[in-house]
Amino acid sequence: MIAEVEQFRQDCCHRYQFNSRWDNTLNIAGILLSVSIIAAGAWNASRIATVLGGLVASIVTAQRAFPFGQRAQFYRSLIGQSANLLTDMREGLIAIPQAVSTLQNLRLDFAQQLPRGTGNGSVTNSGQQTNP
Repeated sequence: MIAEVEQFRQDCCHRYQFNSRWDNTLNIAGILLSVSIIAAGAWNASRIATVLGGLVASIVTAQRAFPFGQRAQFYRSLIGQSANLLTDMREGLIAIPQAVSTLQNLRLDFAQQLPRGTGNGSVTNSGQQTNP
């Protein structure tokens, strides 16, 4: 049972790292492009500034469509919860049936509550339609 929880924690760690890296990459790219737009404007390079503005818009759209930051936080929460479960199991503070139930709940969260991107309207985790 401990090996299963550890494997779940490792899966969450890998997904956390992936989403965290992409969130950081998009944020840094957005900052660099914004500074580049300012520089292009200062040097009267309006065509370059226009292209850079389009790139910034595409990065913002990507961040809305793929909420890497929210997903990273979600997986970080699951990592913490699974680490707590491992501690409880190793210290004998939790019975096996309760540990199995807790792991099942974590897996259900893993499968169903992943943050989704937004667009003109998105479906929430409860299945309700929202509009921004």
